[in-house]
Amino acid sequence: MSYTIEERCDLYPLEEIAISALYDYYSDLVDLQDMCDDMKMLCEKEQITTCESEKYGKLIEDEAFLIEDIAKLSNEMLIKHKNVIDAYRTCRSVREMKRKDFTKPKK
Repeated sequence: MSYTIEERCDLYPLEEIAISALYDYYSDLVDLQDMCDDMKMLCEKEQITTCESEKYGKLIEDEAFLIEDIAKLSNEMLIKHKNVIDAYRTCRSVREMKRKDFTKPKK
């Protein structure tokens, strides 16, 4: 099931994060997911392409350039969306702490 960016913002709101910041984060995340899908497609094409062909060389080059693009976007996201990522990290810590307290045997 695929959610729209708006649905993602509504489904998992972070009280301390503005909706616009969440929207920007999810928008960049969709771009990153698309790039990863493109990389998967290139790798699949590479597996069925003859090594000596010109097409194979182009696929390898395209993969290299896409790796750069993925790394660049990922690094930008770490900086630009640090507050969103930290908020998710806090959510996980709180959830795990609650689960640990819930499952801890009572004396």
